[in-house]
Amino acid sequence: MTAVLEFAPRTLPRQVRPFPGEILSSYLERLAHANRLDSQALRRYIAEGKQSGNVPAHRLAALSGAQIVALERAIANLDGFPLARTYYYRTIAIHPQVSAAACQMCAAMRGITQQVICWKPAERVICLRHRRWTGSDKNGVQPSLDRQPDILRAHTQHLRLIRRFGRDEVTMGFQIAAEICRQWHEQREHDEEFSRRLSIFHGPDWRLSPSDPTVAAAAYPEVVGLARFLISPYWHSLAVAYSPQDCSLFQQEMRRTVAATYRWPQPSFSKDPLHRWIIGGNRRSVAYDVTE
Repeated sequence: MTAVLEFAPRTLPRQVRPFPGEILSSYLERLAHANRLDSQALRRYIAEGKQSGNVPAHRLAALSGAQIVALERAIANLDGFPLARTYYYRTIAIHPQVSAAACQMCAAMRGITQQVICWKPAERVICLRHRRWTGSDKNGVQPSLDRQPDILRAHTQHLRLIRRFGRDEVTMGFQIAAEICRQWHEQREHDEEFSRRLSIFHGPDWRLSPSDPTVAAAAYPEVVGLARFLISPYWHSLAVAYSPQDCSLFQQEMRRTVAATYRWPQPSFSKDPLHRWIIGGNRRSVAYDVTE
């Protein structure tokens, strides 16, 4: 009897549809919860005793009642492996993909009330349909962006950069830019707009942990704007040029799009993180951006 059940599991009473991009552990947690089962025990049963790694798609389909093709299309790591692994460029961790909570409103539209964790490209930090920040909190805190139009505009620019330069270059540039902006904020430099957005989120007397999702959301426009300078050979060539006119153009564009009081060129002994990055030559070559 046991062997028969292991070969062809019986469909559970309560079926659960997978969410697009959902990770396997999230789906199994929801399936187990719906049927009042222990998720780890359920996984071992489907995987015939294995606690980690992949689970047989045909057994999961038989147990959940979902079609195999639907599971394979929806579940990001059904084979047990992440889609892309974190790597390091210099000392900065680059995350081509991240796991984060799906938009709660999108999930609710599918009848899902539990939290759903998805694998998604690093640039998917906003649900434009519901104007929610979804990019930096696995606990499901998703601040509304209804009063943050510049954050929504930055996302449009982010996607435009990906179309122009490619996902790999933009992901690297974005995460380097995020580190530079973090250092600026720690030094209380170039953070006027950042502080203004946090005041919109929380009022003028905000006191927050750096891990609060609104911190990443408030920094997002400057991070996207700075990423453009880091990945574009055009702007890099102006920054390192000896011509005062070229340096002036670089400074003007930085002030217009990233930091209103930024000065370029910086003194040779400057500790400014952007100065150190550009002068140190820490960049990669990408296709020349003739539209800049």
